[in-house]
Amino acid sequence: MSAVDVIHAAEVEATTRYPATTVEVSGGLTARPVSPDGASLWLIAADLDAGTELRWGTEHGDEAVYVRSGSLAVDRRVCPADGAMVVEAGVATSAIAESDTSILHMGPADSAPPTGGLRGPAESENRSVRVVGPGGVWATVDDSQRTRFFSDASAPTNRLWLLASDRPQYFESSAHSHSQDELIHVLRGEIRVGRRVVGAGDTLWVAADRRYKLYSGDDGVHFVNYRRDASVMTSPNYDGPLLEAGESTNMTWVNDIL
Repeated sequence: MSAVDVIHAAEVEATTRYPATTVEVSGGLTARPVSPDGASLWLIAADLDAGTELRWGTEHGDEAVYVRSGSLAVDRRVCPADGAMVVEAGVATSAIAESDTSILHMGPADSAPPTGGLRGPAESENRSVRVVGPGGVWATVDDSQRTRFFSDASAPTNRLWLLASDRPQYFESSAHSHSQDELIHVLRGEIRVGRRVVGAGDTLWVAADRRYKLYSGDDGVHFVNYRRDASVMTSPNYDGPLLEAGESTNMTWVNDIL
């Protein structure tokens, strides 16, 4: 498969059967898989009717659900719009749409938790479901961005990496690469990579160690970025590879865990 690919939502047929094999679903929905076939990561965009329930068994890796609109009831907690739930590997749980709710659900093709990454294997004891509010656990908020980590692969019990970044005006990245495969799903606006245009609802796939550069549209962009494990970024802006985590990138500790 290509090292860089764009999955256009308009070219993917919606289905009323949930595409993920790691969950059972009861209730109404429409969903689209918006990640490349055969990739190491998968991502589903779904609209759930009020009362629809997602149920995880124990056969899955670290997964996450980002709530685009509406809310999910998770145990006795509520995951609101712009929040996320992290379902750590092997944990059985459920989430119920409290109203009509739109989500992004993401996970690894290989359900075995990673062991050889930068932070080593996650602890197997005391895994749980983490529900994080819109503030994230680490954040950078200023006039140019609102960037939040929901999980930066540093928790003792998971290695999932999930970030959301809202750029209200034109944004241009440096030419850079990451040490992990990644999926970038656009919520608002657009990004361009070379001649490729990734609009709202579309997903950009970039393989590990592939050098690329992002440009947003004139009105900025809001996107979600998912990886399976901790990663470093290589860029001419840094003297060497930079560990991509909240503390190492000088973000503010918010800890909006519900």
